[in-house]
Amino acid sequence: MRAMSLKGVARLAAVALLAAGCAGPMAPVQAPQAPVRPASRFDPTGSWMAPAASTQDLIYVSDTHGKVWVFSYPGERQVGVLQGFKSPAGVCSDASTGDVYVVDTTGLAVLKYKHGGTKPIKTLTMFGYFPFGCAVDPASHDVAVTNISSNPSGPGSLSIFRPGAFFPSDYTNPAFNAYVFCSFDGQGNVLVDGADSGSYHTLFGKWRRGSTTVTTVTLDKRIGYPGGVQWDGTYMAVQDTMSRKLFRFKIAGSRGRSAGTVDFKVDRSSLLHAFWVQGQTIVMPYGTAARLVRMVGRWPYPAGGAPSRSIGVAHAAELVGITVSLAKK
Repeated sequence: MRAMSLKGVARLAAVALLAAGCAGPMAPVQAPQAPVRPASRFDPTGSWMAPAASTQDLIYVSDTHGKVWVFSYPGERQVGVLQGFKSPAGVCSDASTGDVYVVDTTGLAVLKYKHGGTKPIKTLTMFGYFPFGCAVDPASHDVAVTNISSNPSGPGSLSIFRPGAFFPSDYTNPAFNAYVFCSFDGQGNVLVDGADSGSYHTLFGKWRRGSTTVTTVTLDKRIGYPGGVQWDGTYMAVQDTMSRKLFRFKIAGSRGRSAGTVDFKVDRSSLLHAFWVQGQTIVMPYGTAARLVRMVGRWPYPAGGAPSRSIGVAHAAELVGITVSLAKK
């Protein structure tokens, strides 16, 4: 069983996002559908949000079918949906404001929403790149965007938008071809994973604030295939799409030293998707079979194991990105 190659992802980005994974028939959804709330604040795109959503902590999870599903957190009851995207992928949020960013890969843009809002309040245009993942620095409000490839089929990059900037600054590493997911650490630096030009080797890199390039970081554990990346406050959590494991690393300079592994018993999907660490909890899209990512689970972190809560997402095609956006108290 192997995940879709990043080279294939880049090629398919021109027409659709991550349309296939490893071989095998699509299995049916095995969990009850999440309840849908009446549309209270409606948008012409079909987006809606329950009135109380803006006062609740929320889970946003993207679906390649052109939607971002919104659930209460905790509780995981549907309180809204955002629509109007071509192929949404990564989703991230600003911990200090609650603002949410949705990466629209073939839309060549990253859209910003207020917490609980139904209309984008800002669009970050990706000139010449197919974006995939994103991260926000809560201190500077810089937005980092990983680009799978350049248009039409060249190497990608790491783009960073400063507040108020119309154009991003782009950073690269000659060893990287595709840049997949990223995260800011506690010092305003960006950690990113990706793959080389043949999509045979998973790479890890670091952009240090003030630097002009992405430098290579050598990890002491082999990552079979790139996956989600997130700073948990102490360690950098890195997902291996191939093994479905999560590794925690202490990053020092150009090296990463393993500090533990998190296993998820029920996740058997073989497709790229993100995760989100919120305190002592991790939320993540997952699937119980290959080529099936239609559920959202909540696990203790860093214990892992079996999910403490799991829901099926009604009518989902393939879930990819996820974030927890905190309401202002």
